[in-house]
Amino acid sequence: MTPPQEPGQTIAPSISQRSAAVLAYREQLLSLEQRAQSDFDRTVMALSGGSLGVSFTFLDKFLADRTPEQPGALILAWGLWTSSLTLVLASHYFSALAMRKAIEQVDAGKTGAEVPGGLYDSLIKWTNALGGLGFVAGVLAMARFVYINL
Repeated sequence: MTPPQEPGQTIAPSISQRSAAVLAYREQLLSLEQRAQSDFDRTVMALSGGSLGVSFTFLDKFLADRTPEQPGALILAWGLWTSSLTLVLASHYFSALAMRKAIEQVDAGKTGAEVPGGLYDSLIKWTNALGGLGFVAGVLAMARFVYINL
């Protein structure tokens, strides 16, 4: 039975209730982080792939009848976007390996002693960051190329 309380006074939740609430909140954060990472990967892939296509269209529509100036900027943009796509694909591969490693860690009882996913977790972070930066750098290189040639 709950003890009577004074008006305006709240009863503090028990430790087990707080622990359950914290665990539920943590699970929600993990789910949101996974969704955000998945959205990031999809966005970088779509933008990098789309940018490659748009650059070919630009060449065909605006520069079909003349030799482009400073084609190195265009080639750099293509290389950066291709690298961006490759890095995001590598991130997906490392993600699968990280999950496999985490399962092995759980099975071996090493969840508190090691970083979940091990080295693959770090590789995922780096490939994602570099993939995003590659896309942005490609946009800057393409902007330079367009500016010079229009």
